[in-house]
Amino acid sequence: MDYKTLATEIFEYIVKKHKPSLEERGHYSRGEMGILICLNLNKGGVTSGHLSEYLSVSTGRVATALKSLEKKGLVVRHTDVTDKRKVIVFITDSGKQFMIDKYNEGIAWTESILRKLDEQDAKEFIRLIKLIVSKS
Repeated sequence: MDYKTLATEIFEYIVKKHKPSLEERGHYSRGEMGILICLNLNKGGVTSGHLSEYLSVSTGRVATALKSLEKKGLVVRHTDVTDKRKVIVFITDSGKQFMIDKYNEGIAWTESILRKLDEQDAKEFIRLIKLIVSKS
């Protein structure tokens, strides 16, 4: 059984179906991981208003998180060329690499959990997690 493939399947399913928590741990303030996930999914960049809606938080909270992420070199903001009133936020190459690293950490952690189960239980676990996430 390829547990890494199963771990990848469940990890990607949860990330795509579940909006990230604003209460992230580590060196990243509230909402920063959610912003990075959103930007990683929207390669063409997004407005801070879109981020605010995506995360269900105020634009002020988004602005604070963006300022912190800019200082860390993970995002950049550019004025929209067609509408000078809009600012578009993009993930940087460093931000993309950071997300790849976090993704790989998540896959490794999920794989370690799945390896504690036999093949049938691992598949049943994934089926149940998908069911739970789809209903939340």
